[in-house]
Amino acid sequence: MSETVKTILAVTVLTAAIWIWADLEQGDKGEEAVPVRVELPPDYIVRGLTPEQVTVAFTGPRREIQVLRASPELMQCRLSVAEPQLKGTRLVLHARDGFQHWAQRPDLRRIFVTDVRSEHDGIVDSDVVVRLDRQVRVKVRVEPRVTGAVAAAATAQPPEVQATVAESEFKALPEARRVAIAPLAVSSVPENLQVQREVPLERRLGGPDGVEATFEPPIVKVTARLESTLLTKPLGRFPILLSAPPEMLNRYRVVFQPEAERYVELQVQGPGPDVERLSPQDVRVELVLTADDKPDPASWLPGKLVVTGLPPGVKLTKPLPTINFNLEKQNSEKPPPP
Repeated sequence: MSETVKTILAVTVLTAAIWIWADLEQGDKGEEAVPVRVELPPDYIVRGLTPEQVTVAFTGPRREIQVLRASPELMQCRLSVAEPQLKGTRLVLHARDGFQHWAQRPDLRRIFVTDVRSEHDGIVDSDVVVRLDRQVRVKVRVEPRVTGAVAAAATAQPPEVQATVAESEFKALPEARRVAIAPLAVSSVPENLQVQREVPLERRLGGPDGVEATFEPPIVKVTARLESTLLTKPLGRFPILLSAPPEMLNRYRVVFQPEAERYVELQVQGPGPDVERLSPQDVRVELVLTADDKPDPASWLPGKLVVTGLPPGVKLTKPLPTINFNLEKQNSEKPPPP
């Protein structure tokens, strides 16, 4: 390659680089709607923010504006509040002060904010109204609440926990509702009527519609002694279903004694919550056969029925009948002996 060609290529590349640099250095302007973020000292929380976004107009080199727009974490109005400013529960801050973090970036040092607008309550200005509250830490009693059964007594360990809560809301809360709720849901009542379980505390003081709070520790151990309330309930008439290994049914067919009942009436008794939740769709009555059952040409075989689907502690009020049956080889026309 000749020296002339090399010189021409070098000049072309240098010219293109200068043109690109000049284009990126060219002044530009922009306008963006950005979210408002407020940083408060420890133990303070934002209860309300108006408005939640502002519109900022700015100018600067096109290259730096491209960097800014490509960084969502920078496209924010960041307002910081110091402890001496906290003289009440309502602050009015200037939105223009929320863009100082741009000037702290070397690659954004030539971007200048020209205007900041906010709109709230029908007024367009450059203010941000912050409603805040102070968080306090107080000791509260733990109140166990048992559902699904009737509790004769219930205790929590530890009996007290530390709650972190907004001060104004805590002061407005009635004394009787300044408790941490430990919900214990009982799905089945044990025979000894004793339930002990670790449960997480609800996130609100006094119940679901109470004041939001966090607790330390967040989990407590609840011990409940349940009442022995028995309930009797008829479930209705159930067909007797057959349960047997497939190879057995392929070899034999089951023949029932002609006068044998094919349905049974069931009535149960047990802890009230368990019985109330029980429905006929949960229960099956089965005649269970095993590979040990063999045809008996001399007499009927006594079959024992099995009821499945009853919760622990729920029992039948009367024993199940015995169902007489026999086994007959498939494809055999000779009935079993009487």
